[in-house]
Amino acid sequence: MTPTIYTIGHGRHPFEHFLWLLREHEIELVCDVRSVARSRWPQYNGRVLEELLRENGVGYEHLPECGGKVIAQTEDLERGLDRIMELATDARIALMCSESQPLTNHVVPRANCHRVGLLSPPLRARGARLLHILPDGKLLETDELKIPSIW
Repeated sequence: MTPTIYTIGHGRHPFEHFLWLLREHEIELVCDVRSVARSRWPQYNGRVLEELLRENGVGYEHLPECGGKVIAQTEDLERGLDRIMELATDARIALMCSESQPLTNHVVPRANCHRVGLLSPPLRARGARLLHILPDGKLLETDELKIPSIW
């Protein structure tokens, strides 16, 4: 079975909009792939977000080894990717970081976040299908290997 993994960025969305996006795609578990679960938007700080999600029937797991600000050692990142694949076989998951748009608006789009530039290619190589949730609720599926990335 090919697991489908969704990705989402919290951006500046009010929590209610973020929750709508999750519900729209029937997400059961948010995998926070930020190195540090902190945000200038208080509703997206790790413990606060975990509680808000739990109150709304959505699980939460922080996977800092999959973060983009501080690139983990290869073995730690590999362990995090394996954990994502394991979770995706049991639940409908979304990888979450802060950037709400996965791609830039350049003539040749570039990865705007590490969900696309760092995590998606090795997850696809493990057999996953990646769907990026956009701020309007639509989905983007693309070949991340063909997208320029700083990662």
